[in-house]
Amino acid sequence: MNMMTEYWSSLASLLGVLAFCQSLLQLVFPPELRFLCLRFLNRLFHLFSSYCYFDITEIDGVCTNELYNAVQLYLSSFVSNNGNRLSLTRALNSTATTFGLSNNDCIFDTFGGATVLWEHVVIQRQSQALTWRPLPEEKRGFTLRIKKKDKSLILHSYLDYIMEKSDEIRRKNRDRLLYTNTRGGSLDSRGHPWESVLFKHPSTFDTLAMHPVKKQEIMDDLRDFADGQSFYHKTGRAWKRGYLLYGPPGTGKSSMIAAMANYLSYDIYDLELTEVHNNSELRNLLMKTSSKSIIVIEDIDCSVNLTNRKKKKKNKYNKGDYCDLETSRGAGDEDGGNSTITLSGLLNFTDGLWSCCGSERIFVFTTNHIEELDPALLRRGRMDMHIYMSYCSYPALQILLKNYLGYEETGLDSADLKQLAEVVDKAEMTPADISEILIKNRRHKHKAVSELLEAMKTRVERKLKRGSLRQETEEEKRALESPEGGSESDFEQSCKKEEEIEEKMK
Repeated sequence: MNMMTEYWSSLASLLGVLAFCQSLLQLVFPPELRFLCLRFLNRLFHLFSSYCYFDITEIDGVCTNELYNAVQLYLSSFVSNNGNRLSLTRALNSTATTFGLSNNDCIFDTFGGATVLWEHVVIQRQSQALTWRPLPEEKRGFTLRIKKKDKSLILHSYLDYIMEKSDEIRRKNRDRLLYTNTRGGSLDSRGHPWESVLFKHPSTFDTLAMHPVKKQEIMDDLRDFADGQSFYHKTGRAWKRGYLLYGPPGTGKSSMIAAMANYLSYDIYDLELTEVHNNSELRNLLMKTSSKSIIVIEDIDCSVNLTNRKKKKKNKYNKGDYCDLETSRGAGDEDGGNSTITLSGLLNFTDGLWSCCGSERIFVFTTNHIEELDPALLRRGRMDMHIYMSYCSYPALQILLKNYLGYEETGLDSADLKQLAEVVDKAEMTPADISEILIKNRRHKHKAVSELLEAMKTRVERKLKRGSLRQETEEEKRALESPEGGSESDFEQSCKKEEEIEEKMK
């Protein structure tokens, strides 16, 4: 009992001595002096250290720090392969799951030969007073540790690279949108002339029925365009490109546009020219489109009358390219009036000064009759790449068989393959026609192939019959026009000569 009493009394004496020493230190070293000492030691440490540190907080004052969100998205692109403990998130209107660093975890990254360390710092925020905007309970941020010799490289090129990469990831993760111009040029509730819906078209270049070599050529051209910002700026060209898709109906022009959008993760603006009143409205629609988008004008030969143009007097400055065009309102127009735009307005929309207001845009025109388009629309710079959407070829047919029936090249009977290869080019069937036969019989694969083969043979026979009939008709026509056949033209000429002789006799 006495030992316990002595122990507690000794402990109390020790605490008293410590309290006295603390009071003495506070008197000798006031808080201001202690703060200066800590600050001096911190500077001394950083002076001899080869690293420097940068803090990127989630909230900068009362505003969200966009750099924090960019770093979070950028790290999510490769953290799944290098991190041990990850956080999973999915944003609103997104179909992709993103990975992130867990609280107070770190990861290394390299850029331009320099190695950096990212640490995700999360601490509890102290109790806050009542404010008009309550702050989150946790204070989040990233700490970037780099070597002092790499400071100039990291603070310029690396951070810009992170911002660009995050924008690309954000665009790929979100759902793409399909826009169309509002009826009569009216504005929506936000004052925009475009209405949008979610774009869910599943077409890709893998499922597109086209020759693989031709598809690869288009994909390479699209990728060169998307990655060619420095090239376009260096050469002084606007960062845009035009494509013309032409061919018979049902050859996959709309599917090609969807595949292009899915390949580049671009939004689509479907421009309906019959709803445009004048050139100013057309220019306003262009100004309201975003970068990294595809502007589509489908069936341009039907929406704009290029054949009955108003002729203007040609001179050395105007070669007839910039003539007026007439666009008629749709049949359902309320006032039933007509509106006019000019060819110069349409050309400036695609290749003029106003088309340069923005970047990374693709213009796509489609038509079933390329011969009806004005040559001014077809030249390079407006429609840089002309893509002929042809009838279904044998390589395209193999893609359709794989898509709808699950057949690989070795899955079909060699005799059927040989017959299909022989008649597919002669039949001139569109991918839409073939797809309909395969969809109808997708549960009976052998029946689908046999019915498709029969349809192709029937198509070839009809073409041969029409060809023979056309040949017979042309032969009969030539026979009637030949002198041996006693043509009516010779008889009429002889009658006219006799009438002239009689008139002279009178």
